[in-house]
Amino acid sequence: MMLIWSVTIVLALMAVSGWLFLKRDPDRYIHENKSPINFFFKWGRPCHHLFKVVIITLFMVAIFSLYRYLLDASYVFSLGIAVISGIVLSGGKELLDKYITKDDVITSISGIILGFIVISLFLKI
Repeated sequence: MMLIWSVTIVLALMAVSGWLFLKRDPDRYIHENKSPINFFFKWGRPCHHLFKVVIITLFMVAIFSLYRYLLDASYVFSLGIAVISGIVLSGGKELLDKYITKDDVITSISGIILGFIVISLFLKI
């Protein structure tokens, strides 16, 4: 149990430090015209949204797998942490944007829901 809390604290500190690093100069790292990680904008906004949904879903599956299979946490706890991590990932990204649009919010919610469904259907062991 102590290992689970230790990993959770380390991951939370990594998330906060990553967010603070990106917050220093968000124009350089995440915005549409300049960011090296937003190269999907070259093919239009729909591809960017699809990429965002896939990243959120994969991130949630990775966090779930870490807790469930590596740290041997319960299914419900692992699922809860995965959903929280999806919310933190998408919310942190949206807070770095200059303005939040409705399609970005819908995309984030879709990614979290898809991540929940993928975990519930395929990783319920």
